[in-house]
Amino acid sequence: MTALVLAPVASARLLARAAFVPNDTGVTSASGPAGGWQEVQWELNGPFGINAPQAWSQASRLDGSGGRGVTVAVLDSGVAYADRGPYRRSPDLSATRFVRGHDFVDDDPYPNDEFGHGTFVASTIGATANNSYGTVGVAYRTLIMPLRVLDFQGRGYPRTIARAIRYAVQRGADIINLSLELYDAPPQPPVPRSVTASRSVRAALAEARASGVLVVAAAGNSFDPRVPGKRYDTLALNVGGTTEHGCLGSYSNHGPGMDLVAPGGGTDDPLTTDPNCQLDSPPGRDISGVSFPTGEPRRFEILPRFRGTSTAAPHVSGVAALVIASRVIGERPAPAAIERHLEATARDLGVPGHDHLYGAGIVDATAATTPLPTPSG
Repeated sequence: MTALVLAPVASARLLARAAFVPNDTGVTSASGPAGGWQEVQWELNGPFGINAPQAWSQASRLDGSGGRGVTVAVLDSGVAYADRGPYRRSPDLSATRFVRGHDFVDDDPYPNDEFGHGTFVASTIGATANNSYGTVGVAYRTLIMPLRVLDFQGRGYPRTIARAIRYAVQRGADIINLSLELYDAPPQPPVPRSVTASRSVRAALAEARASGVLVVAAAGNSFDPRVPGKRYDTLALNVGGTTEHGCLGSYSNHGPGMDLVAPGGGTDDPLTTDPNCQLDSPPGRDISGVSFPTGEPRRFEILPRFRGTSTAAPHVSGVAALVIASRVIGERPAPAAIERHLEATARDLGVPGHDHLYGAGIVDATAATTPLPTPSG
């Protein structure tokens, strides 16, 4: 199914280009309307979304359809990747799209999800497109490497995360998605920290960087102006969360190490003077996707209750996969090159230029997958 959209060109003329509009229904059934995903996934095609449909068409023309050939490691609560005992594979994640993963919580080769969070994150990155079911992943042909580092309550430990990062690097991941956050442990009150605050995680991130693996990390959900910090911020691409109105989410950390933002849903930042923020209006919608309610790993549905930087980060991971697959910045680009490109093509929000609330702005999939001009002369 295709639709015609108008895209501006350098000469200020307008050209009609076909944008890929998958037939996914937006419900967990084939009986829903073809293309119904557009009604629930505002973050892909809305005014303050990531501008995905045109990017899908551009990536396909560049032989990078849906992020094909790129492997994204999802370090989370596991993923509903297979039928095993009480678990079922998500109907929106094809069995052919998984590479071997590992459960670092139970230390076995079966990273089934018991919490639901990791399945949602994996679906945001790579839910199957054009299957008359559910939602569409940003990079719907990527390979997913499920790595379980969080338990059935969504809790984990830095050393576990560090082991999983090294596993992903050693087994060929191109991108690592970290939709998790670190806190100081009890008995003191929880204090949010940057993902680089842990020495063991930091060392693993440095190895990933040296090996050419991009790490995308959620900034965290404590609305803390100090997190992510600037120190060590080159080890991961730090992503904050924005609302349907294009405002910083009321949950999103927004420290000096912020690199980019992406849709995370929820309520607008109550403290900002950003004119995009609509404090007297109803909250914007949350992010919707296919997963299962916690404790019910056999029952899949569209879950509209997810909000936060955990949902923002996988949007950036998906766009990064499209960039790598389409080779718009060359074969096997280094993490620093991908980061610079995503920041340079982001849509500015808030005060002009890079700032601690929005970083370089909201990631733009179409701009990021547009081939760079060929140098003249």
